[in-house]
Amino acid sequence: MLNRKTFAVLESWKQNKTKQAFLLSGARQVGKTTTVRDFAQRRYDDLAEVNFYGNVTAISTVAEAADAKDLLFRLSVLTGKRLDSSKTLLFLDEIQECQDLLTWVKFLAELRNIDIVLSGSLLGLDAFVNVRSLPVGFLQEHDMFPLDFEEFCWANGLFEDAFAVLREARSTGKSVPDFLQNRVMDLFKRYLLIGGMPDAVQAYISRQEIIPVRNSQRAICKLYEDDIAKYVDDVTEARQIKMVYEAIPGQLNTPSKRFKYARLGKNLRFANMETAFDWLAQAGVALPCTRVGEPSFPLGLSEDRSAFKLFMNDVGLLTSRLMGEVALDIIGQKSGINYGSIYENAVAQELKAHGARLRYFSNKRIGEVDFLVEDKALGKVLAVEVKSGKDYKRHSALSNMLRIEEFEVDGAVVLYNGNVQQMGAVDYLPVYMASMI
Repeated sequence: MLNRKTFAVLESWKQNKTKQAFLLSGARQVGKTTTVRDFAQRRYDDLAEVNFYGNVTAISTVAEAADAKDLLFRLSVLTGKRLDSSKTLLFLDEIQECQDLLTWVKFLAELRNIDIVLSGSLLGLDAFVNVRSLPVGFLQEHDMFPLDFEEFCWANGLFEDAFAVLREARSTGKSVPDFLQNRVMDLFKRYLLIGGMPDAVQAYISRQEIIPVRNSQRAICKLYEDDIAKYVDDVTEARQIKMVYEAIPGQLNTPSKRFKYARLGKNLRFANMETAFDWLAQAGVALPCTRVGEPSFPLGLSEDRSAFKLFMNDVGLLTSRLMGEVALDIIGQKSGINYGSIYENAVAQELKAHGARLRYFSNKRIGEVDFLVEDKALGKVLAVEVKSGKDYKRHSALSNMLRIEEFEVDGAVVLYNGNVQQMGAVDYLPVYMASMI
């Protein structure tokens, strides 16, 4: 069983909630259902579960409920469990298939002392748009992502004590001990190939081979493409979404890494494709990183949504598309592949999983900086460059930005293959420390 940080979030909800249900959302296949079942097994006497995906009987049974008491009775029949005790967790899965459930949550929570967890995918789309009314104040929401790098390390036997040492090195500026640095960098290289999709990680742990991992990753990509056809009624719109999704690896494997509409077809503009980009982002299968023209807080004042990079939601899915069934030791030697894009995707994935909004900086006078990270609580901006090669000290755009006094950049980080060090105003950190910046 993979150890997920979402488990601790569920634990906190159980201990501190009043009448709130818990809504767990995220892309398909990131481990939502497995985590909730594990939580129920360890913290409850019983689990009452209804999965609405493709379950016509369950959907119609809920849709025909007359009131909250009737709905509770119907759910009891569907699960075969008594729903009258805090010792039972009621788990309603894939609720995007049965949108009225979000409306009913408030009334269910008020009816009895029942712990309710709802889970679903594509919840940024019609599942929120079409419901009659959302239960404001009766839901605690949490987004779940593929395994981040720390969770991946846990799965491979490197536990939390090691990360305490890494965090101390980050905070003090001291080097990570060589034996630990070598071990974690090796795991990071593997993470680039395997990624954080639970099925792929489990396949790697079980077999220590790349082919089962790639088979799992191909199945996930196929599932995402099938979802486009399932959830998008307009044929032209569905075709555009699929075209954009399939183009992400090729668009990243270019010198600029920026998404160019012209590469998709002649005369295409952002206005024509905006719905496709929004769908992929809200479904959680792609991570847009928008351009800002002014590296000053708040970054949103100079944000341009029409200029962006588009990352995969999982770096393993990206390398599966780019590299196929490669051996694990080829990641640092194979030519013809833009490793910068792979590193950037891994960093984008880490930043997103830890609450950052993805933005990069670019203007003709200064150049381009890979990421700008904003701390809203402190009103600060951090500039981040990602380097996959040996030229990590060459970052002219970052250096130019730091020299301009009117820019309000509060710090600069270069993520690279080496150890912790500081040179002037720049912190050089191992790339695996992306979540610690």
